[in-house]
Amino acid sequence: MKSKVIKNILLLVLCSSTILSLNLESVQAIWKQDSQNRWYWNENGINVTGWKLIQEKWYFFYNNGIMASGWLKEGDKWYYLNTTGEMRIGWFKDIDGKWYHLSSSGSMNTGWLKDSNEKWYYLSDSGAMVTGWIILDGNKYYLEPNGEMATGKITIDGKEYDFGESGALTERDSSVNDPSLDKEESIPDGSIVEEIRKKAYVVTESSPLNMRLQPSSDSKVVITIPKSSEITVIGKENNGFYKVEYNNKTGYASSKWISFDKPEADNGNNNENSSGNTNISLGSIRTTGPEKNNIHYYSDDNIFYKVKLSPPFTNSSGKPIVGNCTWYAYGRIWEMTGRIPYDAGFTGNGYEWWNANIRSGKYKYGQTPKKGALAVWKSSLPNSGGCGHVAIIEKIENNKIYISESSWHGSYFNYREIYNTDYLYGYIYLDEPNF
Repeated sequence: MKSKVIKNILLLVLCSSTILSLNLESVQAIWKQDSQNRWYWNENGINVTGWKLIQEKWYFFYNNGIMASGWLKEGDKWYYLNTTGEMRIGWFKDIDGKWYHLSSSGSMNTGWLKDSNEKWYYLSDSGAMVTGWIILDGNKYYLEPNGEMATGKITIDGKEYDFGESGALTERDSSVNDPSLDKEESIPDGSIVEEIRKKAYVVTESSPLNMRLQPSSDSKVVITIPKSSEITVIGKENNGFYKVEYNNKTGYASSKWISFDKPEADNGNNNENSSGNTNISLGSIRTTGPEKNNIHYYSDDNIFYKVKLSPPFTNSSGKPIVGNCTWYAYGRIWEMTGRIPYDAGFTGNGYEWWNANIRSGKYKYGQTPKKGALAVWKSSLPNSGGCGHVAIIEKIENNKIYISESSWHGSYFNYREIYNTDYLYGYIYLDEPNF
């Protein structure tokens, strides 16, 4: 009997010690930050990897322990993590200006979605919310500018259409003589059908062309488009104006100064920067760092400058940011191509740009280095702190590849021969967009 009592006492002490030990372990789980402002979740001296629920919020940590942020692909699913690491759910607008929806488990939705407001939306294969016309299973649907599927009678571009409760255009209206909806134009089932889009050019005499908010000369000017710029004309002429798209902005411009024929080369000083800064063509190389008045690098249109992850700002420790490879590459892409790469998904660390481009489908890519291409290194690149790296190929000569770059680790600008190619994902061909 006494032996049994002693055993029970020992068992109770052992259980109490275990519970106490577990409580002590939970106290030892803490956030840690390194000198590059990267975060880790450390439990008993060991950095956690993979998914982790912390204070009722989900986080993801790479194999090196670094906390993930931005877009994350796990298996065949995509997730989005805030800059502070928390997994997002529900609707959110990405830095590319597009809306996405993430399920309650965090995975990105695609296809038809019925929201909590009982409205239907359609999300493309990339996850971006669709607006405008779409054809699915032989039926024509229209998604309002806010993404909601249209039902009933509505007027679109001055024409009245009738949609059933399912959202499909009724048979009575399905044969409307609208070229953008003409099934005879071999539009494949499942296509997102936007208004007819054509490549065009600005043919002003010398001044830039005004893009306006509405098709009227009295309307507010959104931006100015330099002479000879390539633009996209959307739909038909309206009141002497075309709906146009330029640098990810959409508005209306006078049809008088727009031509669908490419103008002859002009030897004049036609500047891509309406502010007067020097524009570098795709054929030129950069061997020196950008000046502080160059808007490709020093303006809010460069997203890394906008969020203060570039010179001349300071990091979380109060120290000046000397350089940043993603800031520089983003500006250099804009500088070379004349187009801000909003829709390529280039928003995270350097190594994330490779999968971001694959996901967006923006540019062709491969393993052959080419002048003007973007080189992307993996997170395993030595001395990159798990962030990888990106740089621009400026020149290939005598079997040597020369790049321009900036670095978070203390280098504003370098023009040098390429290095550590064993750690490359490959090359993204900026002059070969997939459209």
